This record gives sequence, C-alpha cells and structure tokens, in this order.
Amino acid sequence: MYLAGCLPYQCFPASYAHATWARLAPFFQLSGMITSHRHVVSVQLRPFHDRQYNRDLSLLCQHVNEKQLHLPDGRLLLFQVQEMARPILHQQQRLNA
Repeated sequence: MYLAGCLPYQCFPASYAHATWARLAPFFQLSGMITSHRHVVSVQLRPFHDRQYNRDLSLLCQHVNEKQLHLPDGRLLLFQVQEMARPILHQQQRLNA
C-alpha cells in the first residue's frame, strides 16, 4: 500500500505543518504489516529507534484513527505502532517477580 497517497498531511503533528518531503519520508519508509479485512485495513508500523519520532508516530496514528479515514473502496483505515519485544527487559521482569 502506498501510504503517501492515502494519508493526509493534516494527520501529522503540528510541528510537521510545513515539513518537506525529506522530513516526512522516514514515516512513509517504515516497515510494518498490513492486515486487510472486509471493512477495515489495519496498518501496524514498526517503531523508530528515536523517541521523538516514536512520539510523533503515535500522534500520527492517533490522528488517523480519530479522523476515521476511509480508503477509496470504503474500508476504514486504522493505524497503530507495533509493540516491540524486549527479551532482556522481559527476562529481568521475570527475575524480579
């Protein structure tokens, strides 16, 4: 799915109001997983390795979902950030429990 074609720039946080394509490009280059159902297309995006970008990505997902955007075929578009497994942290939590 080519996200740049179906994602309005108004969904980005306010700090991206006058962003150039170079600033927006990392968001459109994220990998992830698209799940297509009869009435919904769910896009799970892999997080960045940068906290600020991840905050902005979470806001982007929130704005897309609040706007209840529909694809040209009528299906609802839902965004979310994938939870990344952190095996070391999970192991430490088990040891501390």
